[in-house]
Amino acid sequence: MNDNQLHARVFRTADEWYADVDDELDPQPDNPLWWGAYETQPAALEAACARLAALRQAS
Repeated sequence: MNDNQLHARVFRTADEWYADVDDELDPQPDNPLWWGAYETQPAALEAACARLAALRQAS
């Protein structure tokens, strides 16, 4: 992983919650470093936080 700032987004689509993680060099939602779809907002938040922690630990 690089030294860029990572950002998580969590938002609702039609009937599910979406979470993604992007870096400042390519913040486009069409090509995130990681993404997932969840049934609830808390599940999406938890997954995004876990992914950020895992990416930080791996760097």
